[in-house]
Amino acid sequence: MNENTRAKTLVVATSGVWDAFVIVVGMLKGGTGKTTSAWFTALYYAIVLGFPTLLLDADATSQSAYDWFKVAKAEGFEIPANLVIERYPFDDIAEYIRDKRAEFGAIVVDAGGGSAKLLHEAVTEANPLIVPVAPTKIERRKLIATFDEAERAAARNTRDVTAHVVLVKADDRTSLPRTAKDKLLAPAQSEEGIGPDRDELFPLADTVIHSWVHYMQAFGEIPTELSEYGSLMKELNAA
Repeated sequence: MNENTRAKTLVVATSGVWDAFVIVVGMLKGGTGKTTSAWFTALYYAIVLGFPTLLLDADATSQSAYDWFKVAKAEGFEIPANLVIERYPFDDIAEYIRDKRAEFGAIVVDAGGGSAKLLHEAVTEANPLIVPVAPTKIERRKLIATFDEAERAAARNTRDVTAHVVLVKADDRTSLPRTAKDKLLAPAQSEEGIGPDRDELFPLADTVIHSWVHYMQAFGEIPTELSEYGSLMKELNAA
């Protein structure tokens, strides 16, 4: 899997047919901020870039992304006309993504934390893989299993998928974010890295998503202020 320095084309449209840019948000652990990250990412592509965007909830257990949509719709929030939200928690999600590529400019997949198979299949069709991780030791350790599975999936991906670890739920009043960054960027000292010897650094994004109330209260709403996620998308799209 390539690091986050590779230039890539976002989307190509010819004769009115799209070739969707597929963003997979995944981590083999629940509660890591995947759904919030997937929603803000989808809103960026739909609202800021104006792409017809599909948000796929691939979580076989909680389906929080689709629940977010149901709550927002019930409470009267206006869903962008070019944003479609669907549930697809099935192992053939790679085939489903391929079928949808010509209909959308961007496809965002919220890959739930409970199924390595779903993550694997989604990554086989991904352009970037975004891995949100909170700055705690238990979440950092789950990165290893996530990247092991993603590496296997990347071998089947013909599009040169890139990977990006994003630090989320960061509280700068504590030492946790700084410690997490140090561990992710110097794994040789802790055996928490990737690669055969667990000493290779993770492709860590510069942009940090903080534990702001804005994100905590966003569930069931359609936020127009994308805050740090806007900066994150610009960083990753420029890579």
